Amino acid sequence: MAQKRGIVYNTPGSPNGITDGKEAGIMFREKYRTYIHWGVTATLVLCGAIAFYFLLLRWGGFTHSFHDLSTILAPISYGLIIAYIMDSLVKTMVRLMGLLPWTRRLNGKVLKWRRGIAIALSMILFLAILSTLVEKVVPQLIDSIRMLISNLDGYVHSLEGWMQPFFTENPTLHTYVNDQINHLEDVVTGFLRNDILTIMTALTTGLKTTGTYVYNFIIGLIVSVYLLSSKERIVGRVKKLVYTVFRTNIANKIMEVGRNANRIFKGFLVGKILDSSIIGALCFVGNIIFGMPYALLIAIVVGVTNLIPYFGPFIGAIPSAFLVLMIDPSKALVFLIFILILQQIDGNLIGPKILGNTTGVSSLGVLISILIGGGLFGVTGMILAVPSMGVFMAMIKGVIERRLAKRGLPTDTETYLKMEYVDMETKKAKMPEPSPVKKEKTPEKREKPGRK
Repeated sequence: MAQKRGIVYNTPGSPNGITDGKEAGIMFREKYRTYIHWGVTATLVLCGAIAFYFLLLRWGGFTHSFHDLSTILAPISYGLIIAYIMDSLVKTMVRLMGLLPWTRRLNGKVLKWRRGIAIALSMILFLAILSTLVEKVVPQLIDSIRMLISNLDGYVHSLEGWMQPFFTENPTLHTYVNDQINHLEDVVTGFLRNDILTIMTALTTGLKTTGTYVYNFIIGLIVSVYLLSSKERIVGRVKKLVYTVFRTNIANKIMEVGRNANRIFKGFLVGKILDSSIIGALCFVGNIIFGMPYALLIAIVVGVTNLIPYFGPFIGAIPSAFLVLMIDPSKALVFLIFILILQQIDGNLIGPKILGNTTGVSSLGVLISILIGGGLFGVTGMILAVPSMGVFMAMIKGVIERRLAKRGLPTDTETYLKMEYVDMETKKAKMPEPSPVKKEKTPEKREKPGRK
């Protein structure tokens, strides 16, 4: 048989006919499939390394371009955030409207407007709450910060006078604490005067900055209305695009990851906002009852920092307690006890009822994710780190369980906690055999020799 350019010609005694070049190509690919695979992989890795090198080389220009793009798309970002958070409220209102008796007698055309009515009511409620905060809370908050800045020196001297009897008996400790208080006073005063006051001044008198924020917020509000009203159509188009670009099995996995991510993020963010609002309100009521100074300012600090998992209660309680200690040292211990009770109520009653186990992340995972997210992206990273870790852990869990099920191995974790090994033939986990119970030997009773 003679072969030339992928075609096999008949030779005397050849049992086969002419073999097409396509079959020869298939045989070639099957023979060198491993080499082709590794060659393509090495090429892609090399291209990725070169791209990563040039990205690091031009990192300054890249970050500058990304900052400009994020500034331009700020209204769209605001709209996405507002729509994502408001979607749960819209769903709740649609469900409540469906329970009303008079809605059952309406025709189908009117029922189609139910979501539009729910969006309008949700926006009215959102704007009413926002306007109340801007009109009532923000002026009081600004006045509290200004009063704190002006009276800071007096508060420090009052604290020193309260601790003077203790320092008289310990002069060395007095010198050390006095130096630390002076340093802390300079830091706090500089922060309040340079940073907080600058922010408040920009919000109240900086027309350009305030105008930009207001413009972005208004455009974002309009964008959020369009997103909420077209949610189903947008989601349908995204699904259509995913199934167009990817194979069906990969697209199904992408849909599963997307559903898990949406469930985790929405459950965590909406639940955490509601939980922190309740904690802030309870803290304000408690501050009023116990006569704490700067009741509104402390309640806002405690409520906002409560958004941060794990570290949030400590971040809010420590500076608030120090503020109370400077103004009225006798109430500092009462405040700490009140905050401790409030956090216990939140951790054992309010939080589990609202949040439940939405993320599925252990305490160690929460700690690691907050440290990484806070170190990379600051406060925003600390808030979003836990749901991001939840999504990542859900993906890893899905991959592990699919591979174990494909091999015919058990998928529940409890089995692996107790088993010793997996039988190669039956693919079943072998549990340790219970240790045999040793029976205590009872001493044989010996008959007493009788009297003869």
